[in-house]
Amino acid sequence: MGNKGQVTVFLCLVLLSLLILGLTSVEMVRVSMGGARAAEAADGAAQEIKAAYNRRLFDEYHLLAVDRNFGGQGEGKMEEMAEDYLEYTFDGSDDYDMAVKSVELADCRGLLENDCENMKKQITEYMKIYIETEGIKDLLEMITTERKAGTDTKTTIDNGQDDESSTDSLWIGTDPRNVLKHTLQGGILKIVTPSGGEPSDASYSEEDLPSGSRNDADEKWTDIEFDDLDAFKKQLGNWDTVDETGVTDDFYGICYAIEMFNTYTSKKAERPAECEVEYMIAGKDNDRDNLKSVVNRIIAHRLPVNLAYLLSDDSKMAAIDSIAFVLSLLPGVTYSAVKYLLAGCWAYAETLADIRCMLCGNNVQFIKTSKTWKTDIDSLGDLLTMQNEDYEGADAIGYKGYLAILLAEKHNDIYYRMADMIQLNLSQEDETFDMKNMIYGFSIDVDIEQRKKFATFIESFPEINGIDDGYYRHGFRISTGY
Repeated sequence: MGNKGQVTVFLCLVLLSLLILGLTSVEMVRVSMGGARAAEAADGAAQEIKAAYNRRLFDEYHLLAVDRNFGGQGEGKMEEMAEDYLEYTFDGSDDYDMAVKSVELADCRGLLENDCENMKKQITEYMKIYIETEGIKDLLEMITTERKAGTDTKTTIDNGQDDESSTDSLWIGTDPRNVLKHTLQGGILKIVTPSGGEPSDASYSEEDLPSGSRNDADEKWTDIEFDDLDAFKKQLGNWDTVDETGVTDDFYGICYAIEMFNTYTSKKAERPAECEVEYMIAGKDNDRDNLKSVVNRIIAHRLPVNLAYLLSDDSKMAAIDSIAFVLSLLPGVTYSAVKYLLAGCWAYAETLADIRCMLCGNNVQFIKTSKTWKTDIDSLGDLLTMQNEDYEGADAIGYKGYLAILLAEKHNDIYYRMADMIQLNLSQEDETFDMKNMIYGFSIDVDIEQRKKFATFIESFPEINGIDDGYYRHGFRISTGY
């Protein structure tokens, strides 16, 4: 009889052990599955926030980002969205007994961080769909040609310091330089823009724009004078340096700027600024100043190319020679100096005619020939009445081509200035919009509670913090981005 009691006790102990082991196994599986469910739900909560990207920013500029300020509601709104998603997911999951303890936004990564690194990446990925990289080669070739023209013209002028006239000219007339100066009295924009086409000088607010103090001075982009040969030579090739790496790295950004934003000749939408791309180059607070600055920059690029051709054209130089000979008879005037200043003046007038043609939406020949040269040194006052013909050859270049060159010079600033224009435009309908609040990536720290059920003595498990209050806690950091 005693042995039977021992067997009963033994069997009870075995049964109890098996029951505890079984319940422990069930609890471990339950906790493990709860952790997996919590991780999946946390990832879904992060995706819920991602889905709340700023629609206008994407629709108009193809940039994906979430407003961390959420239209003035603050980061708490994003945390609330994630918490609501988690609570909805866990609602009705009685088998797991899970609830949200906390959700916190962390590690936000902005579009403008690291010199607009992610903004540049998204732009590049978008533009690769549409743009062939062959344009990089064309852009570099134009820049190289301009540099060579600037160097060659300076060399020609230096080598011609002792030139003497071979003509006994009887030329009578007004110094072409004075004619051009008189023509320009109303300002350069009156010459190069179509009738009534000068943009507004009304300022648009630059307060709190992303570029901040990055706007640079503009002293060297001034009107060129033709009274001092040394000063004139300094203006030849007086532009910002452009290296091949800068052009290659930012080629898609340059194309994006011209494609997405207003220019003087191409209006994409009704926006506060009509000359948005010009702003990216010049950084002024109104369209008129931005266009004028861009025109002066184009002159600096185009003048050496036109002058290089002019110096190689014997018939045109003969016309200059006859005028220079007469003017050199004046006291204090040397033949060689006035000869090259007259050539520069004529090339400058031709350059203005080219820019006027381009601002009318037409193309010009990149390197001129006698057939495509428009102006006559005896009638530089006729710039306003010249016809604007469209050149259709393979070596044609238009206003957008020069904008691309100028953007390449400013490649360190263009993304910040794009952000300026985006903020200026989108804040017209949403006053809370701020590019500094646009984030492309973020993390959320999620803590989930799961009630203990079968085995309350389980105090540790992978990714579980056990506290003796009847709950397991699942903690996750979920990182995501565009």
